[in-house]
Amino acid sequence: MTSETRVCQNCKQQFVIEPQDFSFYEKIQVPPPTWCPECRLIRRFSYSNIHNLYKRSCAKCGKGTITMYSSDKLVTVYCSSCWWGDAWDGTEFGMKYDPSRPFFAQLRELARRTPYQALEQMHLTMTNSEYTNGVSHLKNCYLLFWADYCENALYSTTLNGLKDSADCYRMKESELCYEDVGCNKCYHTFFSEECDACTDSWFLRGCQGCVNCFACINMRNKSYCIFNEQYTKEAYAEKLKSFHLDSFVALREMRKRVYEFWMKYPRREYSGSSLNVNVTGDYIYESRNTKDGYLVVGAENCRYVQGLSVPRTKDSYDYSGWGDGAELVYECTVVGNGVNTVKFSNECWPNVSNLEYCMWATACKNSFGCINLKRKEYCILNTQYSKDEYEKLVVQIKEDMAKNPYKDKNGRTWAYGEFLPIDICPFAYNETISYEWFPKTKEEVRAMGLEWYEGEGNPYTITKQARDLPDRTGEISDSILKEVIACETCGKAFRYVQAELNLLRRFVLPLPHQCPNCRHKARFARTNLPYLYDRTCQKCGKEIKTSYAPDRKEIVYCVECYQAEIV
Repeated sequence: MTSETRVCQNCKQQFVIEPQDFSFYEKIQVPPPTWCPECRLIRRFSYSNIHNLYKRSCAKCGKGTITMYSSDKLVTVYCSSCWWGDAWDGTEFGMKYDPSRPFFAQLRELARRTPYQALEQMHLTMTNSEYTNGVSHLKNCYLLFWADYCENALYSTTLNGLKDSADCYRMKESELCYEDVGCNKCYHTFFSEECDACTDSWFLRGCQGCVNCFACINMRNKSYCIFNEQYTKEAYAEKLKSFHLDSFVALREMRKRVYEFWMKYPRREYSGSSLNVNVTGDYIYESRNTKDGYLVVGAENCRYVQGLSVPRTKDSYDYSGWGDGAELVYECTVVGNGVNTVKFSNECWPNVSNLEYCMWATACKNSFGCINLKRKEYCILNTQYSKDEYEKLVVQIKEDMAKNPYKDKNGRTWAYGEFLPIDICPFAYNETISYEWFPKTKEEVRAMGLEWYEGEGNPYTITKQARDLPDRTGEISDSILKEVIACETCGKAFRYVQAELNLLRRFVLPLPHQCPNCRHKARFARTNLPYLYDRTCQKCGKEIKTSYAPDRKEIVYCVECYQAEIV
């Protein structure tokens, strides 16, 4: 079997399907893709709205609820209690398959009939964490997104095991952290990134096992260092006092100084752990035989996977979120927790198996084209069948999808083997993860045949400008909780909450001047996007693939040169 170059049905650019890819498609019995890897990722993430929350009333109990569906969305929304309750299971909305109509046209109709969970939450694992989305096993958390097993955490995204922390991104098993990005097993660290097992430290990058260090990069098992220079314990403490880190102005100036200092030192071609074997991509940890991975932990024999934050995942392709005992997953978004053999599906968890073209199928098995279905087997379009009836009808539907494919308004063809058509998705493009990773203008989005959300406006009256906030931590009084602040970046209104103020006082840190959304954007900008570029190591000249674009100013080394110099 040889490589083949094909033209993407969507963007019309060429892409390559390699022998190992064909072997995987044959193994799971699907045709090769007609969209390139980037377009496949964009359409999957176009089904995922994580950060945008709204208020609606539950269509079942009538109570107000927080939801990821704005009031203009033509979907029925149940609060989490009603959605997870036993009063319905989804078969009430079942449809009989009509062979005269394209299958996806019928699936689109079903998508408008069934009730959706207000938020992406594993409801029974949540305690006092209402304002969170894409989450499970949380306690006393606020505005957390894509997070599992966290406690007393705020304003953070892509987490596994974060405690008593705020304003973090991509964190694992860490505690008492603030404004950290990409840290693992860290304790009481601030404004740091890509660090492992560091304690009582500030502004670290690429450090491991460091204690009481400040503004260092690429250090290993050091203590009392400042800007990579060794100090005594006493001199370190005095120097730290002179920085006045309880001052917003001083802290902002220090951040600029640190970022300039970091640029003098090399970066590894990709961020990840030394336990990886035969991997490519970025932000990959404890993985093996995984290519083109991004934000992945514990993946094996995978390709084109992203956001697998909970190990493990095996033998999967084109899979975006979240792992946790997943195997044989293809072209899926947010499918995880003990799942096996799931294809072309979205939001199916936990313990699902042998699903195709399903959305919000919970604890289901052997089902095809089902939406908002719970604890069922051998269902098609939410209608129950016997095992024999089910298997025969699935074969017929797949044949019909080839003979009578669905065509969207842009003329793209959707036969068996494609992910869910974008026009079934209830979200506008600029509400989704795709917009965050692949930003586009309103005109570009509409030209793609996608929706654009205009927003509901800002109903809050500003009572204080960011420039008028107190500079030092000691100057903050509880009255600040009553103020409506204008974000210094976007101008939108935001407020501080008591848990946030408690943490800032505990850390002796000043008030942030940006709204939570702008703070997230700033952290997100400190992470490379899922593109790989051909470059050469700036030390040995070896050819490498890296997410650092060739025109960027960072010094980039191959793994071997980086380890030889740093470790």
